[in-house]
Amino acid sequence: MSAPPRSIRPVPSARGRESAPPSPRLALRPRIALMDTTLRDGEQTPDVAFSSEEKLRIARMLLCDVGVDRVEVCSARVSAGERRAAELIAAWAASSGQLGRVEALGFCDDGRSVDWIRATGIVRMNLLAKGSERHCHLQLGLSLAQHLQQIARSLEAASRTGLELSGVYLEDWSRGIRESPEYVLELTQSLAELGVGRVYLADTLGVLAPAQVRKYVSRMRRRFPGLSFELHAHDDYGLATANCLAAALAGVDGLHTTVNGLGERAGNACLAEVAVMLRDHARRATSVTETRLLELSELVARASGCAVAHHAPIIGRHVFTQTAGIHADGDAKAELYCSALAPERFARSRAYALGKLSGQSSLEHHLRALGILLSPAALARLLERVVALGDAKRPVRREDLVALAQQDELPAQDGASGGSENGHPPLGHPPLEQPHDT
Repeated sequence: MSAPPRSIRPVPSARGRESAPPSPRLALRPRIALMDTTLRDGEQTPDVAFSSEEKLRIARMLLCDVGVDRVEVCSARVSAGERRAAELIAAWAASSGQLGRVEALGFCDDGRSVDWIRATGIVRMNLLAKGSERHCHLQLGLSLAQHLQQIARSLEAASRTGLELSGVYLEDWSRGIRESPEYVLELTQSLAELGVGRVYLADTLGVLAPAQVRKYVSRMRRRFPGLSFELHAHDDYGLATANCLAAALAGVDGLHTTVNGLGERAGNACLAEVAVMLRDHARRATSVTETRLLELSELVARASGCAVAHHAPIIGRHVFTQTAGIHADGDAKAELYCSALAPERFARSRAYALGKLSGQSSLEHHLRALGILLSPAALARLLERVVALGDAKRPVRREDLVALAQQDELPAQDGASGGSENGHPPLGHPPLEQPHDT
């Protein structure tokens, strides 16, 4: 005898909830720090240069509205404009109690970077060191011992002037730890002996895969349990967010990001993706206010001139838009196509596209918003028109449904079929541009 069918309990509605994190029974683990480097590394995107005022607006929003832990706002000794921007940000940060969260990149240049940074009013420096033997020998032409002398002189200069060291970058660490691990381990040990407390593990060319990140981050943490480590990921293989997840699972203390993933070549790890991924997949808390991520993304897109892809996770125009009619039907019945990435969590809303893939549920969703109630026969005819327009590659917006629905009520005109030259019903008015998430 076959077993009786199991009853299926309806899924409770999640509509209207502000946030829908997965597995709420699991508590978030200790908070992970986020350092955003949009204004430094992100500005290395080709053809991008922020004005001083744009840099200030972005820094303020990152720190005060979105709530990242720290921002890196410039590289030392770049230009007069870079100095003005750094001075402007430092003045604002000092007056608003944020100066300890603002950082600048300095170099091993016998204190010249230290003097430049200190003169802007910024009080925290990140120092760039060579994290692979290849870079040390072939770019600097130095031995590790000689490079360590450079580093020591820069740290002494910072200490003399009262400039605080935030951390040291190991540039090209990802290749160094694979090709010259003894070099990396000796360099890190020497940094610890010099009093460095935080080390940035840079995947400068974005060459690591997640399994490698987890392996090498774990190795660094086991070898140097007294140091704090942060991962600086690049996206050359499209793995920056995945690599940040691997680093978080390996116990890294912090991650570096840019808004919209700006950066040289394929860019850096994207702030929105990383912040959300940490909460949902690594169960690591952050200080980020998720409802402000879209606003920040739009600000940086305007200032940089770099448009955000419509399908970019979290911040893309269409990432909360369902197109297939089966998805709208499932959502209408039991929110079957909803996940922890609820649009309300990011101050957005779900949308349903109109076109050849639309179904009755998609259409009813838009008609309810317009306050229109149609008979089943009229609804079927309207759906046929929408599908036909989609087949003709003609966009359909919610506002167009009013004119399309009224076509049933229009009397036939002499000598006219009521259709357009291609046989499809004309729209009552040009399609209106629809704002985000309507």
